[in-house]
Amino acid sequence: MAHLSAKPDEDRPVRLGVFGGTFDPPHIGHVLLTKELQASTALDEILWIPARVPPHKPVDGPTSPELRLEMACAATKGLDHHDVSNVELQRPGPSYTVDTLRTVRAECPSTVPVLIMGSDQFAELEDWHEAAELVALAEVCVLARDGVDVGAVAPGLDVVWSTADVSAVDVSSSDIRERVREGRPYKHLVPAAVAEIIERESLYIE
Repeated sequence: MAHLSAKPDEDRPVRLGVFGGTFDPPHIGHVLLTKELQASTALDEILWIPARVPPHKPVDGPTSPELRLEMACAATKGLDHHDVSNVELQRPGPSYTVDTLRTVRAECPSTVPVLIMGSDQFAELEDWHEAAELVALAEVCVLARDGVDVGAVAPGLDVVWSTADVSAVDVSSSDIRERVREGRPYKHLVPAAVAEIIERESLYIE
């Protein structure tokens, strides 16, 4: 588990933003999102967690877990109170969020995990693996975008949730992979250190 560097106030624990994804590759949208969350919410730390096998969507490309972890580390280098965990990459099988939260709670008992997700994921949270235990282990921060009424899509669970207004950035990992494959410009969409890894490993060419 990652080292937590933020010091909580004496009257409250560290609030740890749990930011999961495949990060294949991580891009400027991921970075801007987490920086905005730091500025607009009470999150002390943000922990990026690359998934080995996302249960809700397939991993599109053949990029190894090790390279996705390296790219996530490159994307967060120099960002205050950002860290990367390999907890899901070490665990075989589907990367269930509830298992990750159990590990976070066990290894960082003084933290309050805050699971970061979009409103579409929030609407489907009731269908997630062991959802009742999941929401008992963590609060949820829902990204409010495109005027979605988050309250209207709230799941039928006893969950502590809040919203965060964040900017919409028109970039996706799949678009970047397509740009690389087609020889179109992409380096303006990823941190420079991530672009170096893509070039070094000839990622997404085929």
